[in-house]
Amino acid sequence: MQTTRGYVAVFNEDVIRHYAAFLEQRRQLRPTDEYRPPAADEWNEFEGHFDKRKVELGSCGRPYGIPCQHEHACIRCPMLHVNPRMITRLHELEADLTARHERALAEGWAGEIEGIELTLTFLRAKRDDTQRRMHRPAVDIGIPVIPQELDPQEKR
Repeated sequence: MQTTRGYVAVFNEDVIRHYAAFLEQRRQLRPTDEYRPPAADEWNEFEGHFDKRKVELGSCGRPYGIPCQHEHACIRCPMLHVNPRMITRLHELEADLTARHERALAEGWAGEIEGIELTLTFLRAKRDDTQRRMHRPAVDIGIPVIPQELDPQEKR
């Protein structure tokens, strides 16, 4: 697995084993119909959610089942992950917003000025973050191996 996002991953075998045991115990307490395979329409809805997360500038990181809170004003949304190939598009958007800002200043549209300045702030922050990630090397963190429980006879 390669990633450009910074985070710490800890794969302690005991933690994984205990958590798997905890989940199995919880499942024994829950009704079995909660653990049925998804129906075709449920699966299509699930996959459709992730298709809708693809936007012009990259992808939206909002979780499954959560609607867009920003009315699709993606550049202002902290959940937008800008695709590095869209840096030139961000430059175009900035030029357009700058021209709109100058017009709003000339016309005295105070509310418009404030909104454009806010959008420009978010746009520049997203562009800077994307450029910083582009120059950071990807790190291969590997795939954790979960050991299988030993056969009781092998434990001797």
